[in-house]
Order: sequence, then structure tokens, then C-alpha cells
Amino acid sequence: MGNDRETGPDSQPHPPSAVQAPPRPLRFAPVLWRALLGATRDLPPTHPLTRQLRHWRAELDAAQPPPQLNATQVNTLIRAALPGLSPHAPGLEIGAAQTLTAFGPAGFAMMTAPTVGDALHIGLRFQHLIGTPLILRATQHAGELHLHLRAGAELHADVERFLTEEFIASLLGILRQETGRDLRPHRTDLTGPPPPLDGRLRYHTAFGPVTFGAPHSTVVLPGAWLTLPLLRADPATHRDALAWCGRLTHTAPPQPDQTFDAQLRDCLRLQPPHDRDLGTVAALLGLHPRTVRHRLSRLGTTFREVRAGVLLDEAREWLTHTPDSTETVAQRLGFSDARSFRRALKAWTGHTPQELRQHADPE
Repeated sequence: MGNDRETGPDSQPHPPSAVQAPPRPLRFAPVLWRALLGATRDLPPTHPLTRQLRHWRAELDAAQPPPQLNATQVNTLIRAALPGLSPHAPGLEIGAAQTLTAFGPAGFAMMTAPTVGDALHIGLRFQHLIGTPLILRATQHAGELHLHLRAGAELHADVERFLTEEFIASLLGILRQETGRDLRPHRTDLTGPPPPLDGRLRYHTAFGPVTFGAPHSTVVLPGAWLTLPLLRADPATHRDALAWCGRLTHTAPPQPDQTFDAQLRDCLRLQPPHDRDLGTVAALLGLHPRTVRHRLSRLGTTFREVRAGVLLDEAREWLTHTPDSTETVAQRLGFSDARSFRRALKAWTGHTPQELRQHADPE
């Protein structure tokens, strides 16, 4: 276990391991929850959710947070609400009304963070507190941040599409508010068919370039966004909000360790290579390094292996999607020189950088 203390990529000969993350609990952010309850006021008494809706509205009137739902309830509620919402891309309209304060302590921690990258890391780490039935994952590819969104349970395709559009609209709107800049993503990929031609303009206005019919929903952000400062950064409030999030997390039902593994990968991807040592990452997660080692050992892996997996993913992306030299890629990934990068890549994959590029290029 002591080997996990080594800090540089050069010291990671072990091949990476992979563990799948299970679904997260299904919750809604308050703005979306209020919109859904408001859109279902005229349901007939025979509707399967009518009695439950009365209870949920009473909780809302009493300022109770949105409850945790199962997949059947989410599917039924959203399908019942859609006819009562705007006929023109309702997810975009609801998402545009979101603010970080609606996300509770996690929202305050994001709002007072120093940079966009710090805020996104907090959102990924505490997504169970933010309230979305989707599972969010971040990866970096050749100078871009790819935020992947997928259903965390058996959600119907139209329900997942609505939730995805609402979340991306809220994310982009919040980033614009908190940076004071008219930020536009490189592109947005959405599953499902395109809307009618007269409705596509709404998507392009909200998301920039949009591809419909994609196998997975992804919003692609410029990597330079990660260092943009936030207008309301406040170190003292930020520290208090993070502590609040930590207390809420520790008092909530424990999440499976697979979720922790995915959370660790997200944290590593948002850190520059020279800041990926165990101590730094453990501090970002609010944990002692021994706790990180223990939770990973229960999965049959180590910090070095998880970190190597993230580096390997990034190495593949730089080598197969950019013309950058091996020396440049090695430098980007934090290796001391191209030679140590070649040695590590050979140990992980059995291939040299040149061989990986040849395998990716059919010509």
C-alpha cells in the first residue's frame, strides 16, 4: 500500500483496473420538482399518482426537500407532466430557470469555488445532493472536457431525453451566470431523433452545435473553461459549504464502493497530472489517504491502478486524435520524458505510442 504514495506517472507500472458504477438514487432538483408537480395538478382522480401527488405537494408546501423516487415513479411522473409543460422543448425552458442556490449546500459550494473546474468537480462529487436521476461522468479528450450523461435506472427514452436536455440547459445557464461570460460548448450530442425543423433553432441557441441520434448524450466543453474564475468565489463560505456537504453525505445511506471508484476517476480527470498524488486527491474527496486505500482494496484495486487507468485513457485520446508528438503527449500527461512514457505505455498495453497510433489508423 505504501507504493500509492508515489506521485508521478513515471512510477505507475501496474495495468489499470475497471469497475462499473451502479445507479445513483433518483432525485430531482427543487426547480424541476416544482415544475413537475405544477404540471400535474389536473390529473384525473384515477391516475396512479394522484394520491402520491397530494402527499408530495403537502411536503413541498412544508418546504421539505424533493423525495427519493424509484424508476417507475420517475417515468410515470414525467410522462404525466409533459402535456402540462411548454410544448416547445420544456426541458430547455425549465433548465434555463435553474440557479446554483436551488441545489442546496452543493450549489453554494459550487458557487463559491475559485474556478469552473473546481465547481464541476464538486458537482460530480456531490451529484447525489444536487438532485438528478442521471449519472454524470467527466473525461478529458485532447484539450476538451466531455461530460457524459446517462440514465441511472430503467428510464424510458423520452424521459431520459427530457432530463438530459433540462440538465444541460441548467448547467450552461449557470456557468454563464457565474462567470459573466457568454460561454458556448464545442458541441452537444443528444440521443433520440431530432425535433421538427422549426424547433431545432431552440436547441442550437441553447447548446450551440447539436448532433441528434447520438448513441450517448454528451456535452463537450473547451478545456480552457476549467481555469475560468467564478464571480462569487469566497474561500470561507466555500469551506463551510463543503463541510456541510460532507456532513450530509456521511449521514445519508452509504453508497456502494463502486460509486466511490467512479467518483475517484472523475476527481483525477479534473486534476492536472502533477496534482494527482494520493494525498491531494484524498483531500479533495474529504477523506484520509488510508480511507481511500481501504475502499479501493475492497474493490480489488489500488490508487496507482485507478490513476494509471485515467492516464491510459488520456494517452489513447492524445495519441489517436491529435498529431502531437510522443514527447508533447508525455509532457501533457506529466511524465518526465518521452522515454518513461513509452516504458509505462508498453507495460500497460504491450504497445508503444507509435503502435497505438498505427492501430487507430486503418491506413
